[in-house]
Amino acid sequence: MGTEIKKCVIISGAPETDLSYYKEYLLGRYIICADSGYKKCLSLKIKPDLIIGDFDSSEKPEISCELIVLNPRKDYTDTSHCVMEAIGRGYNDIVILGAIGTRLDHTYSNILSVVYCFERKIKCCLINAFNRLSVESGETIIKKDRYKYFSFYPLFDKCEGVSINGAEYNLNNVDIMPSDNFTQSNEFKDEQVKISIKKGKIILILSND
Repeated sequence: MGTEIKKCVIISGAPETDLSYYKEYLLGRYIICADSGYKKCLSLKIKPDLIIGDFDSSEKPEISCELIVLNPRKDYTDTSHCVMEAIGRGYNDIVILGAIGTRLDHTYSNILSVVYCFERKIKCCLINAFNRLSVESGETIIKKDRYKYFSFYPLFDKCEGVSINGAEYNLNNVDIMPSDNFTQSNEFKDEQVKISIKKGKIILILSND
C-alpha cells in the first residue's frame, strides 16, 4: 500500500484583487490561513480549519475555528509556521495561495518554504492568478492546459544533463549553471513537455501574462 495522500491548502496574506482562482484549490483540502490570510476566506465566505499568526499587523480573528497565536518575536514567518504545522499533522500535498506578492523578500521566503517541503519529500507549490511555482528533480512532465509559458532555473547548484522535449526550444543533455537564464519563457510545442535532469534540482515556474 502506498502512502495516503493528505491534501492541505495554506492561504497567505499577500495583496490580491482577484480571488476567483482560489475555489478550485479549496475543495477537499484542509484549510490553514497564515495570519491576515483569513480575511480572504471571509471574502470568499469559506470557513478555515486553522488560523496561525502573530497578528502584529492585523486584528486577531473572531472565527470559530482552531487558532494558534504566535509570538511576534519569532525566527520563522507565519506562512513557514503553517507549512511546518501542516507537515507535522501529516499533510503531504500542500498548495500555498496568496504568497506571491509585492514584497520580494516575503515572496522569496515563501519559495524557500516550497524548498523546505521538497527536501522532506512533501509535494508543494505556490500558486497565484498567473503563476505556479514548484521545485522539481529527475523527470517532470508538464501539460499544456492552463499556462502558456514555462521557465526553470537551477536551485542553488549546477544542474547536469538537462533535456527538454516537446517544447518550442528543446535541450539535449546540457549542463546549466545557477546564473544561466536561457531556460526562461519557453513554450509548449506538443500537448506535454518532458524535463529530465540527471543531477540537481530546479525551480519550475508555469506562467501566463
